[in-house]
Amino acid sequence: MRAPDWSFAADLLFPPRCPFCGQVIRHGEQTCPTCAQLKPSAIRRELPQPGGEGLLCFAAYPYTGKARKAVLRMKFEGEAPIAGFLGRQLAQSLQAELSQSFLPDVVTVVPMTKLHRLRRGYNQSERIARAAAKALGLPYQSLLCKRKHNRVQHKLSEKERFQNVQGVFAALPQAGGLRILLVDDIVTTGATLAACQTALFSAGAAEVLCAAAAMTLPSNEAGKNKH
Repeated sequence: MRAPDWSFAADLLFPPRCPFCGQVIRHGEQTCPTCAQLKPSAIRRELPQPGGEGLLCFAAYPYTGKARKAVLRMKFEGEAPIAGFLGRQLAQSLQAELSQSFLPDVVTVVPMTKLHRLRRGYNQSERIARAAAKALGLPYQSLLCKRKHNRVQHKLSEKERFQNVQGVFAALPQAGGLRILLVDDIVTTGATLAACQTALFSAGAAEVLCAAAAMTLPSNEAGKNKH
């Protein structure tokens, strides 16, 4: 006897919705037919950092249009399943880069404080990272901790963002010698990812590649990539 399809039953009670527009979709579909054209863009940018080299970062989508709305619903409206979709899309956008120039040993994530995670109920970036790791056939491992609470980044100026993350993150000794894919949900200035990357290198990481589900682009680029 075939085991019951509980996922189908769950879809009847809680219909899956398109991560981009929120429209109800069929069982097994990832997006609605209209939004299926919004493919991951494989964005690659070097973000300027104060007093040092730029931070190379990859993203699946520009942080604009429907992709931006999907990220905000995931992050602030409790639509956690969107994170799994974004993680798989990020993995798809990274395939070529990982096969040509960087072969990570492990995937890790920008951490939250325990209190922040308790308030939200989940770390959306962790869910993105876990989904990306699974799609890439790589292990996921928590290699960073957030040592103290800091102010919310999106409310700060660019200069304040870099100051706000100084000394906030620490890496575990297990990071030593590893080539690491470091994942976050959104990247704007790269301040948070840079601080995490520094912590990982301080713990002896061999290489660190930064990636996010979505990335803020300069206005002239964002217009070309608007979803």
